[in-house]
Amino acid sequence: MSASTTPFFLPDTDNQAQGANHSSAAGKSELSYAVLKFMESFCLISAICGMVGNGMVLWYLGFRIRRNHFTLYILNLAAADFGYLLCIAIETVQYLMQFNVGVQFGIFLFLDLFMYGTGLYLLTAISIERCLSVLCPVWCRSHRPKHLSAIISGLLWGLSLLLNMVGYILCSMHPSGSCWMLLIAIGVLDFLVCTPLMLFFSLTLFLRVKCSSQNFRTGRLFTVIMLTVLFFLIFAVPLSVLILFDFLGYKFLYSPEIGFVLSCVNSSLNPVIYFLVGSYRDRRIKFTLRLAFQRAFEDSADDKEERDTRDTITMSS
Repeated sequence: MSASTTPFFLPDTDNQAQGANHSSAAGKSELSYAVLKFMESFCLISAICGMVGNGMVLWYLGFRIRRNHFTLYILNLAAADFGYLLCIAIETVQYLMQFNVGVQFGIFLFLDLFMYGTGLYLLTAISIERCLSVLCPVWCRSHRPKHLSAIISGLLWGLSLLLNMVGYILCSMHPSGSCWMLLIAIGVLDFLVCTPLMLFFSLTLFLRVKCSSQNFRTGRLFTVIMLTVLFFLIFAVPLSVLILFDFLGYKFLYSPEIGFVLSCVNSSLNPVIYFLVGSYRDRRIKFTLRLAFQRAFEDSADDKEERDTRDTITMSS
């Protein structure tokens, strides 16, 4: 997934950057060029809005709200989304301004696919750990290492960086058989490991909470994780699917651009999900972003008195 787009999209983007000379050859080419311009413009607007939203999440979770082991994952996910949207925005500006991108585009493509892969791995880790915390609460409270979230997040950033860096070197600078072997390995990791694991543990968690005879009080964090995973499967996974089809030789009209636009929308929606879940059913007039994010990431609904006290202090400050 991540690095596999490099050998395919670099030539396509060069052709697009030079495609203005061919757009006047036929009306169909002009229409295609106009559609691409519209999609890139929409992607740029979405990326800017998403960077603002994820920047707020980074600020509040990083400096204003007390973190727990789940919000540490969310903080890293927001950083990955922000980096992904930033790279997408830079690439889109280069395309719209028809700059001579060349090697620069390959570097930014490597960076945004690195962020994209990191987001996929982080969401998989979030789904697994949240499911285990519900299925085995006693074990998680007693035996879970204190810094496990930070360690796992660091390892996932390193894994994504390593895979994309090796893929960029092999596929862009020295194309060979090793490039295709690496792409297959990345595809197996993404499609046969991460995405199925994310779906399996999320579905298991949902069924355990909603269909069990026991009364699970999971708090708003459960809703945040379910919605984040759902929107990722709807908007972000198609990019990986389209890349896989492109790798296998099945090309569709605007398939790369559609995939990147959808994934851009997904990264921009996450802060909106956090705010809406945190502010849902709250009738107070003075409701701040800090309070919304704080309530959205509540790990449990059991400690209502402590939560209300915390809300009162936040409102007064």
